[in-house]
Amino acid sequence: MAKIQANTNEKVFTINRWLGLNQAEDGDTQLKMGEAAKAWNFRISRDGHLQKRPGSKTVIDLDTALPIKGLWSGYVNSVHVLLGACGGKLYSFRSAAGEWQNVEIGAVSTTGNVHIFGFSGNAYILAQDEYKVWDGTTLSTVEGYVPLVRISAPPAGGGEDMENINRLTGKRRMWFSPDGEAATFYLPEKGQHMVSIDSVKDLATGELIAGYTTSTAAGSVTFSAPPAKGTNSIEIAWTMDSNFRQQVTAMEHSELYNSTQDTRVFLYGDGSNKCIYSEADYDGIPRADYFPDLYEIAVGDANTPITAMIRHYSTLVCYKSASTYSIRYGDITLSDGTVTAAFYTQPINRAIGCNAAGQAQIVLNMPRTLFGHDLYEWKNNSSYSSNLTADERQAKIISERINALLKQFNIPSCVCYDDNDAQEYYICYDDKCLVNNYVADTWSYYIGLDIRCMTRHGEFLVFGTSDGRIKEMNYSYTSDDGAAIDCYYETGSMDFGQSYMRKYSSMMWIVITPETKTSLTFTGQTDKSSGLAEKTIDAAVSAFDFENIDFGNMDFAVDVRPKIHRLKIKAKKFVYYKLILSSRNTDAHATVVSFNMKVRYTSMAK
Repeated sequence: MAKIQANTNEKVFTINRWLGLNQAEDGDTQLKMGEAAKAWNFRISRDGHLQKRPGSKTVIDLDTALPIKGLWSGYVNSVHVLLGACGGKLYSFRSAAGEWQNVEIGAVSTTGNVHIFGFSGNAYILAQDEYKVWDGTTLSTVEGYVPLVRISAPPAGGGEDMENINRLTGKRRMWFSPDGEAATFYLPEKGQHMVSIDSVKDLATGELIAGYTTSTAAGSVTFSAPPAKGTNSIEIAWTMDSNFRQQVTAMEHSELYNSTQDTRVFLYGDGSNKCIYSEADYDGIPRADYFPDLYEIAVGDANTPITAMIRHYSTLVCYKSASTYSIRYGDITLSDGTVTAAFYTQPINRAIGCNAAGQAQIVLNMPRTLFGHDLYEWKNNSSYSSNLTADERQAKIISERINALLKQFNIPSCVCYDDNDAQEYYICYDDKCLVNNYVADTWSYYIGLDIRCMTRHGEFLVFGTSDGRIKEMNYSYTSDDGAAIDCYYETGSMDFGQSYMRKYSSMMWIVITPETKTSLTFTGQTDKSSGLAEKTIDAAVSAFDFENIDFGNMDFAVDVRPKIHRLKIKAKKFVYYKLILSSRNTDAHATVVSFNMKVRYTSMAK
């Protein structure tokens, strides 16, 4: 009986999961199968498939050569809106009905940084010494809450201290308790710095009172007849010429925090080591227009500025240009027995911080920052606490695989964004993006995307460009506004387990996902040949699609299962082999599920 013996010198090697970019500094011979030594405009899906990156389409064109700034998505007056600034104006780009539009809201400065954040149902805008608010109808300058500085004051003055003055305004107010006899009431401030005494109100009725004279020199209000006796029955408001508004408007970024709630606004970014924070009003309502004097935190040394702040669990992580601190909520008892909120700082890392202002992001509940030419992830590995502590081991570099590309980025100018829906983290600079799919733990490199700001608005991932356009990024688009997306993926030098053997290969099998149209070109390189034959797969088998169907050409070849394609690309006497994939079409997708290659070992390498 004949016996057939298998050829043990022949194997089939498979890539079932693509692993993205890995720019190994010592060469590409040690890369895993599926890792790319060079790649652009290919992404790795959540399932580990190799895919042409999403295309982009202009949905709004403001027809200007000026950049979109401060793109923000959120709810204003219970309506989901998309806001952005460009050319000295604030725009709404998405209507309540879901239509793309560009509705001019009002004027904002766009000569510098524009930062938009939501608070208490409104949108607030910090823009080059301006602080404005939009309530869904009107855009106005934030004048500032008028603090109630004293209550229970007798006509001669005094009383109980209540609220601190507001940096945003020189206005104050206080409540008096008339004794029924005195007609003149004295304020705690007077003289040349008092601009005016603005109003006198009956607190019982809420109506303004008439029939009095004022003196700014004496800081007094004299009634024509003594008011009736009462407790906190009269409110007098006045204005001083000095305020600290510039301390608020000089800030460029914000973060919300108040221990376990987001009820305070922390502002930072004026180039100093200080941040300031807001306070609730006398009625306990959180406000973004009340930044009391002395409500500030000086973090670390005065020579290095705060560059980023982000809430992490119940702490506020504060990044400086060369160090990191945590801020925790607490309370303190003042000398008069009053208990008030206090915030305490603690050093986390004395050598690593954040060099991209305002670009700290939370990814899977862990902060990420750019520092030097590296991307750091901050994680407490202890079993008893998730909050960051004074342990320098918590800062871990996670950008080794894309280090060579990241060194080409100007880190202070980078834009970072976490697309939580797709679970992809973006680092964008100068029409280039490094994208981390943190589910698949892979890196991709995109080129040709002019991203200056980025956000997700519902189901849409949108970005603003340097020339006044809002673009949507979506996998359903196969081009960038009609321009072909140049896709390239080059694996490392694969030795197929034996770097001392010569090999021969003439056959490979590619499994692709059927889509409306697919076009992929395959070739290879070896240590013996710089260019092998090119083979192109053009497939048009798709799922049933009534929008594009031509019944005249209908052949009922409808299938959504993966399709295998056999390619004959001959390579001889090689030790190392690079697989190269490319796609440059404007109307085709490309999703590669797996790659299989038959390799025969021939002789010892020389």
